Amino acid sequence: MAATSTLPPDGLLAPPQDASRPARSSSAESAASAVSTATADDADDSNPTDSAFPEEKPPLPYRATIGLFSFCLDIFFREVRSRGTYKIPKTGPVIFVCAPHANQFIDPVMLMKNAGRQVGFLAAKKSMDKFWIGLFARNMGSIPVVRPQDLTKPGIGTIYVLPDKPTTILGRNTCFTKQAEPRSTVIVSGSSLEVVSVVSDTELTVKAAPGDTALAKLSAVDADGQPAGTSFKVTPHVNQGDMFDTVIARLKEGGCIGIFPEGGSHDRSDLLPLKPGVALMALGAMAQHADLNVKIVPCGLNYFHADKFRSRAVIEFGDPMEIAPELVEGYKKGGADKRAAVAKLLDLVLLGIKSVIVRAPDYDSLMVIQATRRLYKPPQRKLSIEKTLVLTKRFAEAFEQLKDEPSIQDLIQRVKQYNKLLAYYGIRDHQVKKTSYGRLHALRILLARLVRVIVLFGLAFPGALLHTPIVIICQRVGRMKAKEALAGSSVKIAGKDVVATWKMLAALVVAPTMYISYSLMVYVYLLLFTHYSSRARGLFTLLSLVVGPLVGYSAMRGSEEGIDVLKSIRPLFLAAWNPSSVAPLRAMRADLQARINAAIIKFGPVLYGDDFVASRVIRPEEADFGEVVASKLAKQKPVDDFNWEEVDPSEANLADDIFLFKNDATGAVKGSPGWTKDS
Repeated sequence: MAATSTLPPDGLLAPPQDASRPARSSSAESAASAVSTATADDADDSNPTDSAFPEEKPPLPYRATIGLFSFCLDIFFREVRSRGTYKIPKTGPVIFVCAPHANQFIDPVMLMKNAGRQVGFLAAKKSMDKFWIGLFARNMGSIPVVRPQDLTKPGIGTIYVLPDKPTTILGRNTCFTKQAEPRSTVIVSGSSLEVVSVVSDTELTVKAAPGDTALAKLSAVDADGQPAGTSFKVTPHVNQGDMFDTVIARLKEGGCIGIFPEGGSHDRSDLLPLKPGVALMALGAMAQHADLNVKIVPCGLNYFHADKFRSRAVIEFGDPMEIAPELVEGYKKGGADKRAAVAKLLDLVLLGIKSVIVRAPDYDSLMVIQATRRLYKPPQRKLSIEKTLVLTKRFAEAFEQLKDEPSIQDLIQRVKQYNKLLAYYGIRDHQVKKTSYGRLHALRILLARLVRVIVLFGLAFPGALLHTPIVIICQRVGRMKAKEALAGSSVKIAGKDVVATWKMLAALVVAPTMYISYSLMVYVYLLLFTHYSSRARGLFTLLSLVVGPLVGYSAMRGSEEGIDVLKSIRPLFLAAWNPSSVAPLRAMRADLQARINAAIIKFGPVLYGDDFVASRVIRPEEADFGEVVASKLAKQKPVDDFNWEEVDPSEANLADDIFLFKNDATGAVKGSPGWTKDS
């Protein structure tokens, strides 16, 4: 199990009264007055409890399934850290709202492993109908949800509208009485039109006029001036009453529900619009049961290379939110009051989610945020993966609030140029320091690391060769499922949010099959080519079944270390071959570090108040020393008062990892405008 951090929120800039949350909208301001939030300052080291409910003891199938998948997570991820688990109530009804939903079936397991409570997730019935997924989902207490989009079917015939009646849909060879009904949805060119009434097989009315693109298609005429007609899809209305009853019953028993309010998984850099289900569940449960106190706990899922094997992740829990009685009363009244209560609570849920994730409007902005964090951190300071995440969040918040400042705009452009220069030299930011070594010193280190790489890869080669079938099959399955997911979604960019899930599921089948096959091969060899007794053959076969996974694990760890060392070869080669060729890069880095420190000194107190300096995670003297080191490196002077080799080895892997997803071949992600992805 990953270690749980109980550190209070810390980072680049100290929050004011509530700087862990982004600036609130007007609707969120009114919601804030109706929802009370327990803060970390008020919490002790133990989780809050609800005395009305007994301590939970998850059933054996749940514990066994979570244990299996926890083991898989420990193999798939190099490091998983959790923050804020002390905030989770030990007992009583809780709804976990998790975002971003960037890793399909791995996301719920990540929460279940770290929450310390038995959590039942809402899962698409379409997924649960698949044998293996359904088996595990039912063992984990998941609640099936019929999603309307999963029932969408192509419409029969073609449809059109007349210019003077845009809400009347007319059909040609259509079967509206069989395919549509009130509250179902007709989809045309991305526009969803809710059906009000079905008049006949060739006529129905919709609630609102189509959007411009859909209206243009529906109104198009052919060469004879007759309506051309267009294809369409029909999504039935789904009554979710049974699902809501199941959720409310579980909350009444003091249970926990997990939900992804964005809906389906995706691989975008920002949140999708939240759906109102979480607010309806919480308010509906409290409206039906006056003595019930449902708490909503935001959960941020932050990945480094979410689709990659041996990547890193941080799961962060926010402050639990208690729903005020006036929102429940508004919900009970129905109509406009109910809609207002749901909207206010949803605003608070959004603010809670934003406080535990890293957000960026696009990929370029995310790259600037991470590069700025790396430039700001002085070389002598080791940051944990949790503080690295918090530091990234603080920079994201600061850039968002200061985006109109000319000096910040100039800084952003300079950081982008620095990233381009790094790409030109083919090295990463944390490797720039190595280019300042003297030629002989760099050559000695280069030769030593080449020998180390050869030894590590040599030792790992036999195990890697034996496990090549697993790698090939899992990668192919991941790519195939990514294509399928992308084809069936309008919000995914490259479909990589499903890759890690299917790699893990494939490995659960392929790995045991391969180990058994190898053991049978050992048995056959001993049977045909040796004179061992049957007992000896059985023992050797059993031994091979045990040794196989151990060899694979050793090969994995050896390869990891070898790759880490291999990444340092190029900057050492540059330093040994022609140290002065990289001088512009070192000079630009030193200049940027000075500019970032100056910006923090200038804007920190403005954004975060008078106690900003006292609560910085990077102390002023540390930042100043980082500038001195960068200045010396820019001039290729030795830095006698700092030993580079003392830097935390994990920083070499963490510093330049990319949040979310990246196409390694092109450096871009398909379909995202402006694309040129810490834990």
